[in-house]
Order: sequence, then structure tokens, then C-alpha cells
Amino acid sequence: MSAAPERAAVGERATLRAEEAVVLIDRKERTYLRVLRPGRSISVRGAPLPCDALIGLAEGSTVETTAGEPLLVLRPTYAQLIPNLPRRAQPIYPKDVGPILLWGDIGPGAHVVEVGTGPGALTIALLRAVGPTGRLTSYEAREDFAALARDNVARYHGPAPNWTLRTADAFAGLEERQVDRLVVDLAEPWRLLDTAAAALRPGAVVTAFVPTALQVKQAVDGFRQHGTFGAVETLETLVRFWHVRDRSVRPEHRMVAHTGFLVFARRLAPAASREACGSN
Repeated sequence: MSAAPERAAVGERATLRAEEAVVLIDRKERTYLRVLRPGRSISVRGAPLPCDALIGLAEGSTVETTAGEPLLVLRPTYAQLIPNLPRRAQPIYPKDVGPILLWGDIGPGAHVVEVGTGPGALTIALLRAVGPTGRLTSYEAREDFAALARDNVARYHGPAPNWTLRTADAFAGLEERQVDRLVVDLAEPWRLLDTAAAALRPGAVVTAFVPTALQVKQAVDGFRQHGTFGAVETLETLVRFWHVRDRSVRPEHRMVAHTGFLVFARRLAPAASREACGSN
């Protein structure tokens, strides 16, 4: 089938558009993240491919490079996007983002504060989760990281009028109040607990991502000793892909094992409110 009938037959949502990100997958299932810019070419393993040849195609089409290599073209899923995201700092990877959204109970309409933005990988997931009716405020102390997060959100998420990015030190305080959810990606989250307690509404969920067991111990002890947090939980997620081809069915040789620990806690109501509830 020629490209022209295929372009005409697909719906608008299935059509690849200019300036959006795509992944190209080769015959060895290697993925390449690229952006379709009109009038320009993208390169895959040294072979150029005109963007105009892809714009208007149906998502899921197969194209060939000038070297004759077939490539499957798709919009990236979140899990495909993040490992290929331009970055200067380590992002939180999809295997941890899933539990953050679910155990952290982040959904449409929530008012969320993120501390430690990095390249914006988690920011994109949070924006997708809260939707247009929610609000997200991100704190990033480093201007270069903040600038990269702005670029990545603009390029790979799109307009986000409900997102505020503050280039500020969260340890100096959070401006927001009555926040529903707080997500912290800092080496010492226990130093933020006074500030977090002031920003969060009663019942709110705070999630801390920490990479080492010693940090987990300090974080959990900090939550429990603070007096304002309860229902503390800690988990680690391991992901093992499988190789399934012909008669070969086995675990992949490489495993996405430890990346970090997640600590979850709830903001308790003031003591006076708890006593009042207990007296009824």
C-alpha cells in the first residue's frame, strides 16, 4: 500500500504530527527517540530519514531508512520515553514511578508538590496523573536542572498551564498550603519534615525516594519520631523482563534491579482534632 492512501485512512489521533516525539524500533528491537521536525531529517545508526516522510503517517507504520533498514514508528510510551530523556541527572525510572503514583495515591484534580525535579521525568508522569483539573508545583534548587526540566516537559508533554516550576531551595520552605500530595527526591528527606508538615493538609500522602538502606532507616525514623506523620510504609520494586522467542523462553540476562526505596507516610491531623474525634 502506498503512503498516500494510508495517510488518508487513519484518524487524527492515530496520525503522527509535526514536532512530536516518536520512537523508532529496529529489527533487533533497539529503540531510538526522535522528534519530527518539518523539513529536517532524523538519523538512526547513521542512516538519515526525512521527517516529512513520517509526518502524517499512521502510528504503527513501518518505514525504511536510506540504507534500506525497516523501522517501526510509534509514539513513545512513558516507559520508552524516560530512559531516552535528555538529562544531566539520574531520573526516577518507570518501575518506581508506577508505585509512586499508586501508593502515593496521585490522581486527577490533586494538588501535588514535587521536590527535586531533575530532568523532569517524574514531572511528566505527575502532570499526566493530575490532569488539567489538578495542580503541580515543582521545586528544583539548580537552575541548569530546572531549565532542562522545562525543555523536556515542553517537548515531551506539551503545554502545562497548571504547572509551576520554582527554582528554589525547598529546605528554606514551601510556599504552598493544604497540599494533597508531596513527592520528595532528595538525599535527606528527613530534613524536610517540618516544612512538609506545614504544607500538607491532614490525611495527605508524602512519598520519599531514597537510594540506600541507611537513608531508608533515617527517613522512616524521621517520619515516626516527628509526631505529625503516621502509616509509614517502605517498599522496593524489582523488574525482570523475559526473553520469549521461538523455543527460547528464559529471563533476560540483565535485570532492572535496585534503583531506590520508596517511603510513604500520611499527614496526621493536629492532636486537638484527634482528641476531639476520640471524645465523640
